[in-house]
Amino acid sequence: MMDFTKIWQSRKDQYFAIALRYFRLIGNSGFMLSLYILFVMGSFYYARILKQLPENFPASWLLVAVFAYLLTKSPVRTFLKKGDLVFLLPVESRMKEYFRHSLRYTIIIQCFVIAVVFLAFGPVFSKFISGRLFEMLVTFILLLAAKIWNVKTSWEEQRLPFDRSRRNYMAIRLAVNAVFLYLLFQKAYVFILAILAIMYVLSNFVFGYIKKVHGYKWEHLLEVENGMMMKLYRIANLFTDVPQLSQKVKPRKWLSPLSKVAFKQSHTFDGLYRKTFFRSNDYYGIYIRLIIIGVLFLFWIPSGWWHPLLVLLFMHATGVQLLPLYGHHRGNVWFELYPVKHQWRFQAFQKWLRILLTIQAVLYIAFLLLTGGTWMIGAVSGVAAVIFVWLFTSYYTKKQLLRVM
Repeated sequence: MMDFTKIWQSRKDQYFAIALRYFRLIGNSGFMLSLYILFVMGSFYYARILKQLPENFPASWLLVAVFAYLLTKSPVRTFLKKGDLVFLLPVESRMKEYFRHSLRYTIIIQCFVIAVVFLAFGPVFSKFISGRLFEMLVTFILLLAAKIWNVKTSWEEQRLPFDRSRRNYMAIRLAVNAVFLYLLFQKAYVFILAILAIMYVLSNFVFGYIKKVHGYKWEHLLEVENGMMMKLYRIANLFTDVPQLSQKVKPRKWLSPLSKVAFKQSHTFDGLYRKTFFRSNDYYGIYIRLIIIGVLFLFWIPSGWWHPLLVLLFMHATGVQLLPLYGHHRGNVWFELYPVKHQWRFQAFQKWLRILLTIQAVLYIAFLLLTGGTWMIGAVSGVAAVIFVWLFTSYYTKKQLLRVM
């Protein structure tokens, strides 16, 4: 007789053991120092930015957009594995307790996320929506209730046989969430009762009907579970080698001209690293996102001597996140057979990293100057960036790669 509670508990413990091991490695990296400094600076300027916001700032629309996304996106963590298609599928009818644990776990984790985000937006809420503690508490409780409703209905959506059907039902939930949140942040509590009634009807008669008609779609549940594990592996892969990570390649043909290099034996890895950067493992996406986030920080934080430090922090964060690119093809025997010197490989990576960091620095400095920054701050940022790029690519990169390769 299978004990599904023990099976679920065992799989959850295995996941936490893996996650903690990777988080420990991430915590020991220099990247966490950059995040910590950014957090301290962000906290310092948060109150000042709030004071500068005009009275007609659309805070309620901002909160609606953020929480509509968080409420609607409610994947359920099942901890299912590929072998379950053989061993657990035949006993699906006795797995109610297993999936009940998954729902409880997902609700707790996702409610925690809602709580953290609501706490972060607390000053915005108290300034533009309501400064009364009671109303803030009521809003928080209603947000948690909406999250629980979304997790449960999202779980029933997973029974649908086609992706298109699931997307349609998700769109319905998004619309309901958006109206609910708009009324909530407008403090229209009477109308919220009507929305709650609609949510009740949807839950019992629409999603309840799906539950009666459709069984679990195991292949889809495995795909969702695998996608969530890959997110953890992709983050960890930025700091250490993760053998379990499935490599995804995106063609991005429109970026191909940027990866062309001279046709020489010594430039073999120049072209390879550029193509890998643009097409694999979202290195390109991380690079673009960090540039955009850095620009937002430079925009929000008032002009001053913090800006050169911010430029260096985001360049450091970018450099650390791109280090795994060097070992991306490790283990692939075909690349090891190339008749090229090992030092050419490292020099190619060093050169490409130097180009990327320099482009990032130029964009930051240009943004500072275009938005009213002084030439002195721009010049100091430029000199600091040049020194940083040289030190990072010549010493730090070599030291870090020798440690892990």
